[in-house]
This record gives sequence, C-alpha cells and structure tokens, in this order.
Amino acid sequence: FDLACQDWKRSLVGTVHNAGFFIAIPLTGLISDKYGRRPAIVFAAVANGIFGVIRALSVNYDMFVVFEFLEPAFGGGVYTACFVLALELVGPKGRVFVSLLFNTMFILGGVTVTLLSWWLLNWRYLLFIIYTPAVFVFIYIWTLTESFRWLFSKGRYEEGLKVLSKSEKMNNANVPKDHYEQVEKHATKQRDERKCENVERNQSTFNQLLTSPMIWKRLFTCSFLWISSTLVYYGLSINAIELSGNSYVNYIVILVIEAPANICKLIFLDRFGRKKVIATAYFLTGLILINYGFVPAGNWSILLYLGGKFFITLAYNSLYVFAAEVFPTNYRTSLLAMCSTIGRIGSTVAPQTPLLTRFYVYLPTMIFGGMAAISGFLVLTLPETNNLKLPDSLKEAQDQDRKKAEEPIEKTIDNKTRL
Repeated sequence: FDLACQDWKRSLVGTVHNAGFFIAIPLTGLISDKYGRRPAIVFAAVANGIFGVIRALSVNYDMFVVFEFLEPAFGGGVYTACFVLALELVGPKGRVFVSLLFNTMFILGGVTVTLLSWWLLNWRYLLFIIYTPAVFVFIYIWTLTESFRWLFSKGRYEEGLKVLSKSEKMNNANVPKDHYEQVEKHATKQRDERKCENVERNQSTFNQLLTSPMIWKRLFTCSFLWISSTLVYYGLSINAIELSGNSYVNYIVILVIEAPANICKLIFLDRFGRKKVIATAYFLTGLILINYGFVPAGNWSILLYLGGKFFITLAYNSLYVFAAEVFPTNYRTSLLAMCSTIGRIGSTVAPQTPLLTRFYVYLPTMIFGGMAAISGFLVLTLPETNNLKLPDSLKEAQDQDRKKAEEPIEKTIDNKTRL
C-alpha cells in the first residue's frame, strides 16, 4: 500500500491488532464457560481463518486495518481456550508438561511464520498460507473431546463419564466402576455447593473488593507487572529487526531463546521461590537493557539483547503462576482476567516503540529496562507463595502477608487422565 515513507501507519497495524484482544479475552471466556471449551475453540479458530483470509484480499490500507482488528477481536482467544481445555483433560502431574508443550508450540509456530515470510517475501501469500487451514477447524465440533470437568459442572454426567471412559481405553488403564460413581457424586456435591454459594457471593463480592486494600494493592501491582511484561516482551520482539545482521535470523533467535527460559521457569520457581526468581529476572532485564545502548553494535550487543529477552520471558511466564497464587479462590478467575486485559495496554503500545528511535536509537530499550526495574521492586511487595496452600478466602490471602499461611499446598491424586 505504498507505506515506505509512512512508518506510523506500519506501526499502527500492530497496535490495532493488540487492541482487538481487549474484546477477545472476555468474549472467548464467556463462550467457553457458557457453551463449552470445544465451541469456544471452534468459534475463535474459524473466525481467525475467515478474517485472516479476507485481510489477505484487502484492496486498500483502511480495509486491511479493519480486518487486522476484527481477526484478534473474534479469534484472539483461541490460545487461551485451547490451554484451558488441555489443562482440564490431564491429571495434576501432566499440567507442567502441557504448559511446556504449549510454550514450545508457540516458539515453533513463530519460527515457521518467520521462515515462510523470508521465503515468500509476499504478505498476501503469507496470510493465505497461515489462515486458510484455520477455516477447516470447524470439523473439531465433531472430533475434539470436550472437557469432562466442564461437563460435570453443567450436570452432564453421562457425557463426562464417556470422556473418562475414552481416556481409560486410550491409556490402557483399568479403573474400577465404583470410581466413576464416586466421581459423579463428587461432581454433584460440588455443583450443589456452588449453587448455594453463588447467591451470597454475588451480593458480597463487589463490596468486598471495594473495601479490601489488600485486593486493590495486589490488583494494581499485578496489573502493572502485566503491562510491563507485555511491553518489554513484545517490544523486544518487534525491535529485533533493528539489530545488526539478517533481520529474519535475528527474529528467529529472539524466539528460540524463550525455550531455555521456559525450562528455567519449571526448575527455579519451586526450588528458589516465586518472589526471588521473578524479581531477579526483572532486575536483570532492567540492568541489561539500560546498559544495552552503551555497548557497540556487534555480537556483544546482540548477546545482551538476547539476555534481556531471556529474562523477561522467564519473568512473564512465571507471572501467570505467581498471580494465580496471590488472589483468593472466590475472585481468582475474574481478577486474573482483569490483570490480563489491563496488561494488553503494554502489547498495544509496543508496536509504537520503534518510532522512538527517531529521537534516540536506544530509547526503546532504555524504557523497557526502566519498566522492568520498577517491576522488580513491585514484586518484592507481594507475599511469597511457594509451598503455601492456595488462599480460598480474603482472610487466607491476608495471612500470606503475615506469613501465617503455614499449610502446604494440597496434595492431589494423579488420575492419569490423558487425551
């Protein structure tokens, strides 16, 4: 569209894309909770495919930008919906593996798209190749297994037991028949308890949120951490094209460096605690990026840049675990969704940061470093949650600050459910 001399229009595309997620997150969550994980995945994936293909057919810049927004607005929640379904289909011991698998697939997907763009050198062909397969995901409505946990929560026990039975056959496991009866009784009991609690909870939740300084403090802190993480994480990826050398190779390396960061997350969080690991990762990110501009362009500067991406990836991915552990059960899902939505401010602003190089070439990395350093100090204001029971109430969450939550995390039985 002849945008060679209009940098702001190219940057606007990324901002508009990320703005679409402000709609996607609550929309996909609503569909997922009300109609099931499978319909949410199919809806989001097919919407991705349709709007992506239409975007490839854009006749002008305005049309392109409109569908750049609509594609993530209706299809941007597919990753979250798939992640939730995967977690609900495996036992406790399989959840760490699922998390690592999703992160790995994300990296491989990014590398594949980069290689395709390098090979094709045509954005229309690239969009056609990427989005056309998503249109055919509608067949998942008949082939994809629904979450048995969601089915139980809706009282659809027979369908849920069929899913468990299918899992039993795939794993060559012999589960006693009375086990299924116990599962059904437990699910019925939980549903009845939730019905009794919902009336009182709906009346008191808002008031408790407004009158709890602790909730407001943690909400503000986690929201800022999310904004900072998305700004630095996506900002470094976007600004990687400014590095010396081949821009495609640089972007691939920026993606691949996330793999060891994800492995370190799994090893360090339980061994050294949440606060120490996340705060250290933020501080090192800040230290590296603030000093990045003082190193001459070359191999050493690239290594520093990769170090910044490594540590912000470690901090960002660890934040999901940490934030879930500082909010009480009654408010956990809604508050995490709020933090994630507010955090999109960072990813929305990130595409505009390359424009700052007009004023000073290293200004973006210095801003990223400053945000990361501030985040490191804010992490220290949160309680350590390693080896502590998840708080189920406001009082238990407050006890985390007072170091009274001495009960270890509840041990669960691995039901060996794997699909």
